[in-house]
Amino acid sequence: MRISRWVLGLALGAIAGGSALVAGILALLLVVFLLVWAARESERPVGLGGLLVGFGVGLGGLIALADARCAEFSATSDGIAQGCTAPDATPFLFAAFVVVSAGMLVTLFAARRRQTSS
Repeated sequence: MRISRWVLGLALGAIAGGSALVAGILALLLVVFLLVWAARESERPVGLGGLLVGFGVGLGGLIALADARCAEFSATSDGIAQGCTAPDATPFLFAAFVVVSAGMLVTLFAARRRQTSS
């Protein structure tokens, strides 16, 4: 298993996942490009596994950060009450967890396939 392909997929997936909430449709174009890259590489499952893990971590991290910032903003400081009500992020965090789990399964599959072919 080429770890450099997995790390590259991880980095690109984290960028795409983090920018999915910021850039919207432009980030989805990046994801399509990255999926084409993962499908064309010689060790497909390795890059795809890293891409899925990175995308899930980037997306989940950004959602958790937004929730934390809203909770921080809701604090009372200097006698001034501020309010921010965050929507329930549980379904989105669960979806990010599913994507990360799928990426780990693809990575384990690639590692096992590589060991049996050696």
